Amino acid sequence: MDSLQSIDWIIIIGVISITLLIGFFSGRLKDSSADEYIVSSRNMGLFTFVAVNVTTWYGGILGIGEYSYRYGISSWFTQGLPYYIFALIFAFLFAGKIRATGLLSIPEKVEAEYGSKVAMVASILIFIITSPAPYLLTAAQIISTVFGVGLEIPLFLIPVALITHLSIKGFKSNIKVDLFLFLFMFLGFITAVVYLLINHGGVSFLEENLPPAHLTPTGGTGYFYMLVWYLVAAWTIADPGFHQRVYATKNASVAKKGIIISVVLWFVFDLFSNASGLFSRALLPDLTDPVTAFPALARDFLPTGIKGLFLISLFATVYTTLNSFTFLSGVTFSNDILKKLVVSEVYDMKLFTAAGMVIATTIAILLSLVFRSIVDIWYYIGSLFVPSLIFLVSGSYFPKLKLGSGITLFQIIFVPIVGLIWFFFREQLFSGTILAEVEPMLIGIATGSFFYLSKTVKRHP
Repeated sequence: MDSLQSIDWIIIIGVISITLLIGFFSGRLKDSSADEYIVSSRNMGLFTFVAVNVTTWYGGILGIGEYSYRYGISSWFTQGLPYYIFALIFAFLFAGKIRATGLLSIPEKVEAEYGSKVAMVASILIFIITSPAPYLLTAAQIISTVFGVGLEIPLFLIPVALITHLSIKGFKSNIKVDLFLFLFMFLGFITAVVYLLINHGGVSFLEENLPPAHLTPTGGTGYFYMLVWYLVAAWTIADPGFHQRVYATKNASVAKKGIIISVVLWFVFDLFSNASGLFSRALLPDLTDPVTAFPALARDFLPTGIKGLFLISLFATVYTTLNSFTFLSGVTFSNDILKKLVVSEVYDMKLFTAAGMVIATTIAILLSLVFRSIVDIWYYIGSLFVPSLIFLVSGSYFPKLKLGSGITLFQIIFVPIVGLIWFFFREQLFSGTILAEVEPMLIGIATGSFFYLSKTVKRHP
């Protein structure tokens, strides 16, 4: 980025360098146990939990810029509000139950409730939804834009750094990095929006220069499309990152209070990040690629210093999520898949976790090269694979929602297949009808619900 001055480079390179150093030198592990490696000995206090929880939530930050550029305040109604709702549901209904288990992962709970076959399929689905693909793509796009290099270079270099420090230090490395970047995540967006409000006409400027649809809840999209985002947000119930952080807290009270506080901070961050997207649309109405909404705003309209802070805020926001999901995918592969397939004498937790991260990031690189839209990656993964997991996790903690092991195994395989079929063939089968507008997520939820309705009918003929 040619417009960057010395102070901007000092901020950017300085923060990135310190981040990597913290990752590599985050302290020795107390022992070699899974508790220490995967959930940092379950000693996270309230502040640490909140910081780690908040930072992990916004890895696709360029996707927020892309969405708010395209659809205006609809970004908050689809990417903000529904997640607050489900996060609060999680806090009040699930957090205490999850912490009380003392487990390490969702598949461990699934295995206890449904058996090993269901747990193995669930592990594969979780490995898919914890893909770091959207966050790796985001990080690579930021580095590519700032340093003026091809996208492929950061796509390959970032995983090397991540896997090295995460495989050695485990979840402790994740926590330390998130704590450091927590401040920068907010600082850049707040300073940028305050500057733009003062120097570019304030709220009235936005009202005058944004398309009318950008100031409506739908943003010009369809209601079916918006509904799917609310259903995608339901994946909070089955979010492995949420579960891992609850497992790592000192007690259930920390988890519950921490999520409530997190919702407040998410609202604050959403306020400033969406405002940044609106300013980008108003000031740069002819962007050919909305994914660049935030970097372009920094390049053309932010002054020296604030520009560097804003760009490092983008980096902080995505890197904290990227390291979390990379580690989660590695742990899922190691603890929940390979550990069940090899004899105990062969199993090596750190080695197998590193192998899982290599596989996950390799797939992520391929997905990033195929799908250049962060929003699309979120949407497809969420639509196809989240529905069956929501029902599965809910049934694990609430007996009235629990199905038998056999029907559950069929359900978690069948639901994604139905979604995939609908995704590929709805246009051919129902072209020109309202059914062609029905999203795969709705079909997945409806199919999953059918199994539970059948159970109810059998109970109450």
